[in-house]
Amino acid sequence: MLRISYYLLTRKEMYVDLGGDYFDKQRQQSIARHALRRLKGLGYSVTITEPEAS
Repeated sequence: MLRISYYLLTRKEMYVDLGGDYFDKQRQQSIARHALRRLKGLGYSVTITEPEAS
């Protein structure tokens, strides 16, 4: 916490919370592959389709 405070104070920046799902968004492909492997391991047959662009 002190390092974060020092960094923000010395650079005169505001703290910006990236959100609870920030790392999930960064690793979306990895999470999908892991979930697919897990479901197949449990005996499920899974098909993945890309979401339609809006």
